[in-house]
Amino acid sequence: MADHMQDEADLEALKRWWDENGKGLVAAVVVAVLGTVGWQQYQGFSASKAEAASDVYASMLAIQLEGGDTEPLQALAAQLKDEYGGSSYARFGAMLEARIAVEAGDLAAAESALRWSLSAGDTRSDIGQLIQLRLARVLAAQGKEPEALAILAQGSEAYPVAFAQAEGDIHLAAGRTDEALTAYRDGRDLAAELGQYSAVLDNKVRTLETRLPASPGIVTPEDAS
Repeated sequence: MADHMQDEADLEALKRWWDENGKGLVAAVVVAVLGTVGWQQYQGFSASKAEAASDVYASMLAIQLEGGDTEPLQALAAQLKDEYGGSSYARFGAMLEARIAVEAGDLAAAESALRWSLSAGDTRSDIGQLIQLRLARVLAAQGKEPEALAILAQGSEAYPVAFAQAEGDIHLAAGRTDEALTAYRDGRDLAAELGQYSAVLDNKVRTLETRLPASPGIVTPEDAS
């Protein structure tokens, strides 16, 4: 019973994370689409074929925004893979398919879609790193923690802060508070180096620092006050 409740909690946490990062995914996809037009032409895609793939993907987005039955969306994702498997739109379609699967609680299907999307292009591109981040989250929610952490251990040039936060979340869910705090601090420091401020990470660090005894040489906000 406890394991079932933990599984439900992990799934709800993943859904919340996915919803909170949905806009970022759409923005990344738009940028990637614009940046891959030349690459698609290099691969030999005719303008008409690229346009057809774009239309299928646009239909997927429309269905997703409208809500309701997701079977048509899944059918379109399969069409992109079958008919336009070499296009970036097929990759983006699989990413959207994964998101819908997460929302439906089908993590195995989400993993399958993300693995297909990852294999369909450069794994170290910005989009490739985003897929790996989402795959790590999905794997962790399924209890495949070692695989998830192995992905995150590769690091990310495009999303270093998000990778660190994901690592911290996985450790925290497993009860490894010290490791979680280290990862959150790393993420907060990386954000600062990039000229960013992450309220989420700052709150996570402060919360865990109140739970743990201060390490030698580390001054907590409470000690400094």
